[in-house]
Amino acid sequence: MTPAAPEPAHRMSLADVLDVEGDRLVFADAARGEALIDRCRDAGYTVVAVDTTGVLDFREAQRRIAVGLRLPETAGRNLDALADSLHDLARYWPDSPRLALVWCHPEQIIEADTPGWFRLTDVLVEASERLWRGGADPADRLFETLLLTDGLDA
Repeated sequence: MTPAAPEPAHRMSLADVLDVEGDRLVFADAARGEALIDRCRDAGYTVVAVDTTGVLDFREAQRRIAVGLRLPETAGRNLDALADSLHDLARYWPDSPRLALVWCHPEQIIEADTPGWFRLTDVLVEASERLWRGGADPADRLFETLLLTDGLDA
């Protein structure tokens, strides 16, 4: 029996590229951040780093994500606008068919604003799911989020 061919790189998930667990939201130890970012770039991802050290409110994290991704200002203060803007990533990142949002230090938001954290990450995951339709459409984007946290055993 012939083994199955590996999945083409353009369809591999970020978790596969980084050899970590996760799907669309991938957690890893911040101590490995530089090496993981290099692996993202080596796999053809454009890396957008957002640091939320000291941020306790999901709205501030949302604003930083929107700024990092060069989205309209409204995306930084309204979740519906963020979702709409993420669906138009091809417009904002026309030369980046693979985009990795590297979110550094979300720990304080997770603890201080858990409901907000889930609302924000739900928007990111939903965008990841909707943006990839098989690669035939020029608007297709691989968009996933790498969360770098302190002390994570991954």
